[in-house]
Amino acid sequence: MARNMKSGYVVTRDGTSIYYEIDGEGEPLVLIEGLGYASWMWIKQRPLANNVKLIIYDNRGVGLSSKPDRPYTMDDFINDLEDLLNYLSINRAFLWGVSMGGMIAMYFAYRNPGKVKGLILGETNFGIKSLPPSKEALEVLMQPPRPGIDRKQALIDRMRVAFSRNYFGAHKDEIERIAEIRMKFEEDPKAYNNQLAAVLTFDFRDKLPSITIPTLIVTGDEDYVVNPQNSYIMNQLIPNSRLVILRGAGHLAIIERDDDYNRLVLNFISEVINDAFKPSKEPMVI
Repeated sequence: MARNMKSGYVVTRDGTSIYYEIDGEGEPLVLIEGLGYASWMWIKQRPLANNVKLIIYDNRGVGLSSKPDRPYTMDDFINDLEDLLNYLSINRAFLWGVSMGGMIAMYFAYRNPGKVKGLILGETNFGIKSLPPSKEALEVLMQPPRPGIDRKQALIDRMRVAFSRNYFGAHKDEIERIAEIRMKFEEDPKAYNNQLAAVLTFDFRDKLPSITIPTLIVTGDEDYVVNPQNSYIMNQLIPNSRLVILRGAGHLAIIERDDDYNRLVLNFISEVINDAFKPSKEPMVI
C-alpha cells in the first residue's frame, strides 16, 4: 500500500500545541504514548504504515508538543485527542494506547463510543483502584528524570524496569540505541509531574463494563511497571474483550515482542472491520 507521510501541529481548545505525524493509508490507527514518553516509543511500529494509516502524536508535556505549566487531567488528554481527530477529519479510528496511553484510549472510548472502531489496551490499568506496580518500578515512576547527571546513563537506568530482565541483559546495544533516540527529545521534570497528576487521579474501574466496542488487551507477564493482573481484571469487566499474554515480555513489549505484537494488532483490526472479532475470557498466551 502506498505511503503518504506528513507531520504538523494542531492548536487544541485551550491553546495547547499538539505535534502529530501521519504515515500510510487505510484504516486509521492512533498510537497513544505512555507517561513521559514521546513518539520515539513507537520505533518498532512504524512499519505498520504499510498496512494502515498511522497517526502518532505527542501528548501535552512531551516531545514536540507544548508543555502547559499546570497539573494535567485525563480530560485534558481526551480534549487534545478529540481536537486532533476533528482537525484531521477522522470520524472513526482504532486506538492503541500503551500504559498511560491505554488510560487515555479507554476514557476516550467512554466519552466518544461512536468515534472508536476498536481499542488496543497495552500494558495498562484502570487507575487508582488498580493493583500496584513493583516497588522498584514505583520508585522510578514517582521520581521524574533528574537534571545534571549523565543523561544517557540515566535513561538506561530508568528503562531497566521497562523491559524484562532477560531482554535488558541480552540487548545492551538495543537499549543504548533507544537511549540515544530518546536523547533527541527534551524531557521536562515539571511536565512529567504534570502528566503524572492525571494518572494519579484516574479512576476508571467502575466504568469498564460500559465499554462495549471490540477491545484487545495485551500485557507482558514480566511487566514490572503495570501489574499484569490488571489486564485479567479488565478482560473480565470489559464485555467485548480478549486478552493476550506475551510470555517473558516486560512493560515495553511493543519493542521486546514487536513482530508478535504488530501482527496481533493487524489481525485484530482485520477481524473488527470484517465483523469477525470474538471476545474471550480465557487468555491466550504466546
